Amino acid sequence: MSTIHRRRPASEGGYSCGDETSARIIEAALTLFGEQGYEGASTREIAELAGVNAPALNYYFKSKEGLYNACIEDMVEQIWAFLAPTIEQAQAQLGARPDTEQLIETFCSIQSKIAEFMLVSNRTNSWRKFYAREQAGLGPSAGEEVISQRIGHRLIGVTSGIISRLMGPNASQEECILRSMALTGQLLPFHLTRNSSLKALDWDVLTPQRYAMLMSIVLEQTVTLLRGLAR
Repeated sequence: MSTIHRRRPASEGGYSCGDETSARIIEAALTLFGEQGYEGASTREIAELAGVNAPALNYYFKSKEGLYNACIEDMVEQIWAFLAPTIEQAQAQLGARPDTEQLIETFCSIQSKIAEFMLVSNRTNSWRKFYAREQAGLGPSAGEEVISQRIGHRLIGVTSGIISRLMGPNASQEECILRSMALTGQLLPFHLTRNSSLKALDWDVLTPQRYAMLMSIVLEQTVTLLRGLAR
């Protein structure tokens, strides 16, 4: 992955507002990269949306690719900071001797935390299209690899580990990963294709009551399926 360039020391001259300006540029870039794609979004448009002049982008990020990588880094850092305590707690539990119900409860807690971040947090609004393009392989390949290594592999590792414990030693790693992906994938329509999902339900927005209904169904299905796997 390319080096990410942010603020330079004040002694070097140039811009002095540093993190505030670079954060504004990243937010604008996330929005436009999401709406128009990497090739479609111009640095001029990003600068205009961020309220800075075009040279500021080169000053902080060196290039368009450097800015895109900074968007990936910013998104990954915030997602992992939100999920890390829950994932680390689950990993610690796997190192002990949890029973079936404890394993299922832990899987559901991970699923609920993911849903909270993807579907409830306002912070993800500008990321949704950007993330969908990344997952479809429509951005620079380095970004997709960073997301997989820093988030995807960690999540799949712990959730498939829970399923492996439930199914016993005869379950293959491949099967456990597939089952993990199928269960956690229940949330993706409301994250990656939210508009069409809401339209299918004749909903205008995902209110707290509707979110509670969605999660009740998702968790009910998850518990039922996990109990069915337990040996």
